[in-house]
Amino acid sequence: MCRLASQYPVNEIFNSIQGEGLWSGIPAAFIRLQGCNLRCPWCDTPLSQPEGAEFWSAGRILSQVLAEHVVITGGEPLLWDLTDLLRELTRRGKRIHIETNGTQSWREGYPDHLWLTVSPKRECGYTVAPSLIPRVSEYKLVVDEGFEESVLTRAPFNAGRPLLLSPEGVRPEMIRRAVALVLRYPHCRLTLQMHKLIGVR
Repeated sequence: MCRLASQYPVNEIFNSIQGEGLWSGIPAAFIRLQGCNLRCPWCDTPLSQPEGAEFWSAGRILSQVLAEHVVITGGEPLLWDLTDLLRELTRRGKRIHIETNGTQSWREGYPDHLWLTVSPKRECGYTVAPSLIPRVSEYKLVVDEGFEESVLTRAPFNAGRPLLLSPEGVRPEMIRRAVALVLRYPHCRLTLQMHKLIGVR
C-alpha cells in the first residue's frame, strides 16, 4: 500500500545518462527514493529503510533536476504516494520514467503518460501486481546465478511487452548467460548497464 506523502525520502538525486532499457543513452535525472520491501543482495540502494533518510518536498527535488527525462527509482518508489511529485514533474514538462520491482499496486490518478519499467525479482517469485500489468512499458529481469529460466515462458513476460534481460553487475559470466537466453528465447532482448561499462553514475 502507498504511504501518503507530500515529502519523499531522498537517497540521492543525480544527473547522468540512462544506462539500461529501451531509453539507454539519453540524458536523465535520477531521483532515488529510499525504502524497499525487498532485500536483493546486489541492490544499488543499500539503505533499504526510509528511517534516516532526508525528506524533501517535490519543489526541492525539482530544483536538482536538470534533464528532461526523469527516472524515479529506489528502493521501491511505489511504496510512496507520488502524486505531488508527478504533478510537479508533469507541470514542468518532464518525461517521467518509474522503475519498480512490481510488487506494489498502481495508484489511480497517476498520469497515463508515464514510462513504467517493471523489474520483478526472484525474492518475490517474479510476481507482478495485477494493476501494474496494463501499464507496463517494459519488463527487465536481472540475470544472476539464481535466475530461473522458466520465468521467461510465464505470463505476463511473454505477452508482447518488451522483455529485457540484464546481466547482474555486467559480469562476463552473467553476460554470457543472458546472451544464451536471448538466443533461446527470441522474444527477449539483452540490455547492459551501460553506465557501469563506461564508468559513470
